[in-house]
Amino acid sequence: HGKPVYQKGVQVDGLDVMLYFWDERDGANFCGWWFGPKVGGDQVWAYNGNKASPTPPLAGWRVPWDGPEDQVLRLSPVGPGGPGPSMGGPPMGGRPGAPPMGMQPPAQQWNPMAQQQQEEERRRREAERQRQMAEQEEERRRREAERQRAMAEQAQRRREEDERRRKQMEEDRRRREEEQARRAAEEKRRREEEETRRREQAAALAVRKVIQRVRIATPETYDTLRSELEEAQQRNLEAMGSQADRVSQEAQQTLEQTQKRIDDVIRKREEDERRRVEEEQRKKEEAERVDRLLTEMKEEMAKLQARVTEGEEKGKEMQGLAADATSEDIISTAEAAQKLAEEIKEVLATANAMLAAKQEEMGSNDAAWGVKREVNDLYHKVTTGKRSMDAVISSASWAKDKAVRKAAALAKAEEQKAEFAKHDRDSDGKLSRAEVAAFAKAQFEFTLSDEALDKIMKSCEPVNVDKFRSVFQKVAIAKSEVLARAVRAEEERRRKEVEARKAAVQKIVQDASDFLAQAEGTCSKAEADARALARGDTDLSASELTSIAEKVQQTIVEAREQLVKAVEKTKEVEEACKEEAELEGLQKAQMPRLEQRTKRVEERAEKVGSAAETAKDLAVKREYAEIDKKRSEVVTLVRAKMTEAGNTAAEFFKEAAGGAGALAKDKFLALLAGLGEDLKLEEGAGEKLFSQIAGTAGEISEEIFLELVRLYYKVVKGTVLSEDLAIKSKSVRKLELSEVLEALEGPCKEEDVGVERYKCKAVNDDAVGWVTIAGNQGTPFLVPGGNLMTCVKETVLTDGLSVQESKTVRRVHKGESLEVLEFAKKDEELDLKRVRARAKSDGATGWITMCGNQGTTYLEVC
Repeated sequence: HGKPVYQKGVQVDGLDVMLYFWDERDGANFCGWWFGPKVGGDQVWAYNGNKASPTPPLAGWRVPWDGPEDQVLRLSPVGPGGPGPSMGGPPMGGRPGAPPMGMQPPAQQWNPMAQQQQEEERRRREAERQRQMAEQEEERRRREAERQRAMAEQAQRRREEDERRRKQMEEDRRRREEEQARRAAEEKRRREEEETRRREQAAALAVRKVIQRVRIATPETYDTLRSELEEAQQRNLEAMGSQADRVSQEAQQTLEQTQKRIDDVIRKREEDERRRVEEEQRKKEEAERVDRLLTEMKEEMAKLQARVTEGEEKGKEMQGLAADATSEDIISTAEAAQKLAEEIKEVLATANAMLAAKQEEMGSNDAAWGVKREVNDLYHKVTTGKRSMDAVISSASWAKDKAVRKAAALAKAEEQKAEFAKHDRDSDGKLSRAEVAAFAKAQFEFTLSDEALDKIMKSCEPVNVDKFRSVFQKVAIAKSEVLARAVRAEEERRRKEVEARKAAVQKIVQDASDFLAQAEGTCSKAEADARALARGDTDLSASELTSIAEKVQQTIVEAREQLVKAVEKTKEVEEACKEEAELEGLQKAQMPRLEQRTKRVEERAEKVGSAAETAKDLAVKREYAEIDKKRSEVVTLVRAKMTEAGNTAAEFFKEAAGGAGALAKDKFLALLAGLGEDLKLEEGAGEKLFSQIAGTAGEISEEIFLELVRLYYKVVKGTVLSEDLAIKSKSVRKLELSEVLEALEGPCKEEDVGVERYKCKAVNDDAVGWVTIAGNQGTPFLVPGGNLMTCVKETVLTDGLSVQESKTVRRVHKGESLEVLEFAKKDEELDLKRVRARAKSDGATGWITMCGNQGTTYLEVC
């Protein structure tokens, strides 16, 4: 900004006095002229907001800087150069809190008294300035003396440090020389040892080379190599030094192993020779056996071939019969050829089995493989013979069938002639109109109509023996037409009956569909009512959940009743369709749709019913949770009452029970009423709370009450258990992180350090002592809890400590919370740690395993 800065020549109260201009870098409100000990500093004495003045304004100063304008403070120039002091001008006097030197009050008329007062003020200020300068000079001399003393001490420390460094350097030099000498000696010793070890290794290597050759020795070279090894050992014994024993052991071990191997090789060679001789003898015997069996097979096949030739000749004889041979001759010749061929086939089958048996007797060897082609030729001859006999049998069968058909045709022709002659009453060789009508009546028990008779006579007249077959067929056709018309009439009648029954069945189907529609509507209503249950609204109370669930269940009952009616109608449809085959199509068309709708309604009803059951279970759990919450509030208030009265739990119980052995319902309700307005209970909640606490006993015993008000703490920071209330008393033992304690007395204040302490018992070993809840800085050592556990792996709740001798109460699912009633006890039979606990969801009580004997964890502390 180019505006000057002014500084007072001497300090005032140890501070500089600066007069300067500050621009808008910190905002427009801080732009202007300032008085302060430092340019731009946080400490200021006066402020003038005149931003346009190139030099400090003479008036308009605010003291303090954010206060009102000071009418007394005025500035006046004290040197040449214009209306204000110039850059580097003479310093201004003054002190903080008063106008600096050179700043004068506003001009007034001349007054001697005032002039005198001003002179006295000036002398007083000068004296003050001289006093301050003397003090500053004294302070300067004191600081200079301190600086000289510090410099002397620093020089002394530097000399001592130099001496220490010199000694350290000498010590380091001496250590380096000693280390160099030690290393030189060590290097010399190492070289000597290395040379010795090299000589030993060279000697050992020479022996080991021979050992290696011995390892691969053969029976022929073993003795020579053994002698060579002994010589090498003798020659290098001294040179091997410390390795001599080891190399000797290796040599001895190699000789033993090689000797054993050579013995094994010799035995194997002898065994191989024996096996070779045996193998040659076996092959010779096998070749002789194969030759003998092959000869037998060929002899048998030569005999069989003659029989096959005999069968083939018999077949040729049958085929050579004359065309005019009688049927009886053909049949007898064919049967003889067929019988002979079948006998030969049986012989061929026996021969095939014989070949297989003898081939199996030959075995699988080189000799058998050598005659395999010849054996296959024999098999081929058997197969060829079978085919030849099959051809003879087939040809004989065909000739026989042909002869039989020919004989049957001749017999049929004779029979037809006889039949014609029977109906040709006038024996004129043809049938008249009356004779055809009589034939229809006698043969088919059918009376021909005139129209049908006319058609037959017109198409077949004259009706002789050759046309008799055609007349037979036409009469049969005429009868079938009459019967077909009757059948069609019956079918029409039947169709009408079926249509009527279909209509009746369709009515039943419609009734079933109506009942299903009603059931679907009822299910929709139940689903609409159950939406709140499906959403799992957390703001619904247990009674509201129960009410909705019961309403849904009632609606589902109605839906199921309607569904039963629909199913009954469906069964009626099935029964009606069973009686009539024509209704099967209707059943196939209608029943699947009805069954699908029925199944969907059943599934919807089941789903909504299941949701209602789940909601009722949730209502029971929620009601229990609501009561359990009130139970926790009651326990908190009861413990507060106990602490206020200074009573133990047993004393409080006796007072509440009026000396009786148990709390009845009326006394329990009176106890609740005495807990004050902090406990808010809905109507009937007190009775429900009593029932939950008392259980089946009907009253709250002292044991149940003590269990109810029992308070547990969990260790969250390591601390100690002390014998007495005082922190400095003797320690019982250290408390580990996450350990659980039962509060017996307290809280009591330890006056020395002002902390609250409880008398507690450790649940894992029953150690008793006093422990601090939180430190005097608020650091917590214990927090309420430790008796709540979470199931981390599904297990069971049993009615007794012993797993094997107790019964299952129910399964405990992963994620369930349980309140511990009795801490870990051991099941000696199975070596398990178990606790007695109550499920927070439904109050089920029993024993549960914390950790299995294989390390599986079932419960963890919350």
